[in-house]
Amino acid sequence: MQPKRISSPQNPLAKKVRLAARGEAAGAFLLEGRHLLREALAVGWPLECVLVDEDHWNRWQAALGPMEERVFLCPPALLRRLGTAPSPEGVLALGIRRDRPWPRPGPGDRFLYLDAVQDPVNVGILVRSARAFGVAGAFVGPGTADPFRPTALSRSAGAALHIPLVATDAQDFLGWKSRHCVTLLAAEAGGLATRDLGLAPGPWALAVGNEGRGLSEPIRSAADARVGIPMEAGWDSLNVAAAGSILLYSLAQALNR
Repeated sequence: MQPKRISSPQNPLAKKVRLAARGEAAGAFLLEGRHLLREALAVGWPLECVLVDEDHWNRWQAALGPMEERVFLCPPALLRRLGTAPSPEGVLALGIRRDRPWPRPGPGDRFLYLDAVQDPVNVGILVRSARAFGVAGAFVGPGTADPFRPTALSRSAGAALHIPLVATDAQDFLGWKSRHCVTLLAAEAGGLATRDLGLAPGPWALAVGNEGRGLSEPIRSAADARVGIPMEAGWDSLNVAAAGSILLYSLAQALNR
């Protein structure tokens, strides 16, 4: 038995996929391409529907067969029209947004706070690095690009599906920090090198801020220490995604030996 077919952009599901591509679909987000769909299936992420190029059904039948009632075959031209990528690789899906519980820190857990990081490319790279370096959860502060928008999700390589991402404001995040005795480290130019921090072992969170304005005052003021990356004389600038990724790695080495 083959799935049903969608051939018109006026189909209600096709319209919702297009809304998700713009970040405007209530309760849903767009997954584009084979890798993101496989990541979603691997972690059991709930999917509202999957649209498959009618010429590619055979390669997906085994993986998608159990959810065949939510799978729809589409002509290739329609898939290209609905997605944002130059080539959707024969598959688009709608993931269902869900609230993730606030993490409960263990002794060596590490976290990331995104403070008005506006560029979705930077957000995606930071979430990907968070996953790579063992971050137990990331907090999405006000003004930060949605990590489930197509550009950010693609740059994260699906890492956003693997770690808890909690949308919050500074006040609630700082309350969580205090309740759980989490050391807050503010990423700033001129901050201490990670090897010089001298902090006791325990859960910690790295806060990275807006490239233009830096960290917001509530986060900066509440930080237990400020951490930076030593650079060549005469140069003190790194992209926030590069700086955050380097710091996540070096902090993990320095504080969780």
